[in-house]
Amino acid sequence: TNIDPMYQYSLQWFQKLFTIAIDTSPKAEDLEERLGILKSFFTEQLYQSICRGLFEKDKTLFSFALCTSILRGDKMMDDTELRFLLVGPTSDMVEKGPPVPEDWVGKQRWNEI
Repeated sequence: TNIDPMYQYSLQWFQKLFTIAIDTSPKAEDLEERLGILKSFFTEQLYQSICRGLFEKDKTLFSFALCTSILRGDKMMDDTELRFLLVGPTSDMVEKGPPVPEDWVGKQRWNEI
């Protein structure tokens, strides 16, 4: 794939952003609490910093990629769910699942629900 050179961030940039997040995030005595704060704070800082430099047309895709990465990392989304979001239903659920409840729903829409 061709990645626009404008979107290639350096390791030094990432490290600097992380250091700033460590220095400016709220402090906590408890290690687990501190790690949670850092994770949330850094994620927000990363999102804001990258979105600032993105073309408007690319912001939605970046948001989706970041969100799905976070959910998969937290074990809140598996590969099957991600595949469904990326390609839609891969089998006819209407034939194997519950019947379409109303005519206005339609077979295709019910299959996606």
